[in-house]
Amino acid sequence: MSLHQNHYFATKDLVTIAGVASMGGVASTYLGYMGHLLGAATGIPLLSQLTVGLHVLWLVLILALLNKVGSGLLCALVDNLIQFLMGSHIGLLVLPIGILQGILAEIGFWTARRLGLMPAMLLAGGLSSIAHILFFQTAFHQFGPLGIALGMGAVAFVAGAFLGGLFPYSVAMVLQRAAVAKVNGMAPEIGKRSARK
Repeated sequence: MSLHQNHYFATKDLVTIAGVASMGGVASTYLGYMGHLLGAATGIPLLSQLTVGLHVLWLVLILALLNKVGSGLLCALVDNLIQFLMGSHIGLLVLPIGILQGILAEIGFWTARRLGLMPAMLLAGGLSSIAHILFFQTAFHQFGPLGIALGMGAVAFVAGAFLGGLFPYSVAMVLQRAAVAKVNGMAPEIGKRSARK
């Protein structure tokens, strides 16, 4: 396969990205308010980071399904544009955060891709989940001392690796088992073994 073919988005790819990003944008709008409420109600800012992986699972899933450079970034752009239009709790700032999420997911996924699909998805989910902390700490010093920002980043990374990496891996496995998608790097036997047990 040539480099040009690897970067080409077919109509089916674009429809898949649009569909998954739309679901992510709608879900993330409400998740953002819920996460903000969780941190504000308890007074423990770290708790708001526990759901952060659910914001990025969509773009990590797209990277696994399409296996094309740029698909995660494109999904993140559409996802966060929808969040903005639906009234995200952070307003216009959701757009640059979305770009950063997409870039970090791409870096994580393609850096670890040679190690296998699961490590790539775990790293992509973890890295993209710290995007908002990097943005707000760099731009506004929102989290105060560096230690607090690092602590929140660590929680976000772990939560992102599981909810934004492991969970979409399971979704991709189910889609492959149901013959809805053929996931590059996931053995077909995985679904068959799981079905027999």
